[in-house]
Amino acid sequence: MLPDNNRGFNNMFEAIPRPDMLGKSDASLNAPIGGSKTPQYTIETGSDDDIFSSDMNGDFAKAAPVLWIETGGARLATYDSSGQLSGDGKIVCRDPILCMKYGDWSPALQQYMFEGKKITTIIVKRVISVSGTLVVIQEITYGTCLIKTYMQSGDTITFSFCYVTITDLSKAYDHQGTLIGNVGVTYDSASVTVESAGS
Repeated sequence: MLPDNNRGFNNMFEAIPRPDMLGKSDASLNAPIGGSKTPQYTIETGSDDDIFSSDMNGDFAKAAPVLWIETGGARLATYDSSGQLSGDGKIVCRDPILCMKYGDWSPALQQYMFEGKKITTIIVKRVISVSGTLVVIQEITYGTCLIKTYMQSGDTITFSFCYVTITDLSKAYDHQGTLIGNVGVTYDSASVTVESAGS
């Protein structure tokens, strides 16, 4: 829930929390310029939309640091007269919520929201630093996205979006930092299909 002084907003903004576990040390992790600290999460878009950027090198040149993300979903369950539980109810995909430092991407996100323009792909990566190299340990790819909410509080922004497809990959590495495989899942809310992903 937002603080009381923010309750003048539409009720949909009450779905944008700021987790209690985000401490001062976490809040200082991500600066849009001057990457002296390793971000825990990054965000980027596919080649069709060029929204994010940073001074990170290599594969992260078109990515920006993220302070925190909340994402997930739920399956509505049904019960029959014999007391059996059935999981064939409706799937509810929660709108991902992200918090970032204000940057060049902030006006662009607002424009996408105001215009109702779709973003083809949004990719969120969970990263760690191994000997000074950023290594992706989780990659979430959202397809056909629409920015739904945008808020600014001081020098941070919080926004949410909906999507049609999601692929969540967990990546595994050996002790030398070499990728040895990944496991994941893909869900398409348009066709209501689920598939394993990974290698």
